[in-house]
Amino acid sequence: MFERDYLIRLLTQAGLALGKAAGLRQQQKQREALDLIDEFLGRELRLRSRLAMGLSDDDLLAMLSVTGSPNAESVAVVAAFLQQEADLLSDLGEAGESVPRYEKALRLNLFMLRGGMEIEGWDIRDKVSELMKALEPYEPSAETKRALWQWYESEGRLADAENELYELADDQAVTEEEGTAFYERLAASGDDVLEAGGLTREELEEGRRQWAALMKEKVS
Repeated sequence: MFERDYLIRLLTQAGLALGKAAGLRQQQKQREALDLIDEFLGRELRLRSRLAMGLSDDDLLAMLSVTGSPNAESVAVVAAFLQQEADLLSDLGEAGESVPRYEKALRLNLFMLRGGMEIEGWDIRDKVSELMKALEPYEPSAETKRALWQWYESEGRLADAENELYELADDQAVTEEEGTAFYERLAASGDDVLEAGGLTREELEEGRRQWAALMKEKVS
């Protein structure tokens, strides 16, 4: 009961702090808003923004875990504050600081969606849409492309997942075995599932042939 009360309080307080930060942003007080966010994270989660950005996604999720599993509310709050920090830093023309925050916030939200960790009253899908729009002018990191690849497949957006696989291949950030396993999973799906995901059986088989040829070409 204590933990449940704490999590409800965390979401409530986070919502208030996000609102205050948004108000400061409207007043062109971005630095004050950034200080407010950092103070909140330190007080409520014992986590500073710089530390969150310095940790790998896995280490950050481990830090936000209870009994071995990431706490959905804590992950959602960190992602929301990283997103707002990114907005504020973007206002200040600091793309080098804002873009990595947008990407990390996106990856955290995609992790939640893949794990079925949606929270009532906290629309993770809307946040994903906002983050993807904010990142449109930029080339995502391979880490973010991988998160998108996994998410697209889990959502049944198979054509999008295939496109992301080839993006990863261009970045040399995926193995031959991972791509082959992806096509094997798709091949085991019914035609109706493939077509709902934007692929016909023929397109799948053509993609599998192209993947094998690409991997052979990279080896030679």
